[in-house]
Amino acid sequence: MNTENEQTNPSAPAPDAGSALSPLETSDTAFIREKIKARPINKRKLFRRTLVTGLLAIVFGGVACLTFLLLEPFFSSRITPEETPEPVTFPTSDDEIQPEDLYADDEEIATAQEQIVAETIQANIEASEQDRIDAAVSTALARLHLNKNNASELYRALKHVAADTERSLVLVRSATTQTSFVGGTIELDGEVPGLIIADNGLDLLILTYASILDTGDDLTVTLNGGEVEQATLKMADPGSGLCVLRVSRRSLTRETQELVAPAPMGSTITDNLIGTPVIAVGSPIGIYPSVCYGMIASGKIPMECADRALKLFATDIISDTGMGFLFNYDGRLLGMIYPGTTEGLDKNRILAWSISESVNLIEHLSNGSPGSSLGVYGTDFTAALADAGDLPDGAYVLRTEMNSPAMSAGLQSGDIIVSFSDQPVTSWNDYVKTLEAIPPGETVTLEILRQGPEDYLSMQLTMSTREGNP
Repeated sequence: MNTENEQTNPSAPAPDAGSALSPLETSDTAFIREKIKARPINKRKLFRRTLVTGLLAIVFGGVACLTFLLLEPFFSSRITPEETPEPVTFPTSDDEIQPEDLYADDEEIATAQEQIVAETIQANIEASEQDRIDAAVSTALARLHLNKNNASELYRALKHVAADTERSLVLVRSATTQTSFVGGTIELDGEVPGLIIADNGLDLLILTYASILDTGDDLTVTLNGGEVEQATLKMADPGSGLCVLRVSRRSLTRETQELVAPAPMGSTITDNLIGTPVIAVGSPIGIYPSVCYGMIASGKIPMECADRALKLFATDIISDTGMGFLFNYDGRLLGMIYPGTTEGLDKNRILAWSISESVNLIEHLSNGSPGSSLGVYGTDFTAALADAGDLPDGAYVLRTEMNSPAMSAGLQSGDIIVSFSDQPVTSWNDYVKTLEAIPPGETVTLEILRQGPEDYLSMQLTMSTREGNP
């Protein structure tokens, strides 16, 4: 009997009376519960893996750093090649006589004699014409009357020459800070004039006084136009008290680069320097900038410097605190003011290093190349030495430095050097020039003459050049 709520599904299959229902089949919803336990941590194994990972990281990092260090210069040199400064060389003055110019063969002598004869004949032909010219010149000079306007024009011309040197002049300053005995600080500084003497493509090279290095390591230069730049030491020579500083061209403004230029080199190779007019610039009276006019008042005075042939000359300019540079009226460098004094000369007169004897030293300083030294003080024969006896040609040894190669080899005061590594030596200047061409560490042989009981004895001394003054 069916009720109202009963519904019959005629299509539903009838249950099998002989089958039994499982518990899952008798429930509308079923849940499966499972508890997962965490695996216990193996601390020893974890520590071992961490240690291995760290060691591998260190190894790979070291290999990467080593590879970078080895390959970086190679790739850098290919991608951005490093600029190298051009070596500094100063041209030889036309007035200087080279050793090879002192020799001539027979054909050259004959040609020169023929030319002299021809010039003599031509001079005789033109003598009468020259006499007329000389007479006209003498008449013109007799009619010429100099006045204050002529003097003003002369000094205006000199002022222009002095002004042109400002392109090369700089003021070098140094500064350092020291602690005083009461615990405060003291600012020490100094200043000296300097001169731009070369441009190697990367730096401006400035010749100045090595004394500026004693007042501080922070070096600055004030260039023409007022720009101030940092400077670093290229090389110093304690024997002469000179040094060369460098200023990077890249740090200069375009305007300053157009306002500065190296000073042109002059020559002091001449038979007689006395009476040569000069312009002193820098701080010749102890104030920068200042200018003095004068003339060279003495011939060259040799200075005792080991393995050098440096010479001074005196001027008629009065100053006992002067520093700076001497130029001729063509604006060419003739010398650098010597801040000291020398025996026999008025201490109030400005002295200067002669440029022709100093140019090789300045070149070494500019290139930062150490020169060779044997530790020999020498000179040419003076009149007093020549009068003492019949002396052979050569370089006269005054003394040797303590513990120098020359002293160790047995060179003595009074020896005469006649040959240097197969090169003949007839003067002290020959010795110096030969040494300047030899690099440090090279073995050389000096042939000397030493006074014996009756005559000079010939000896050979072997020694190695050392790295010494530039």
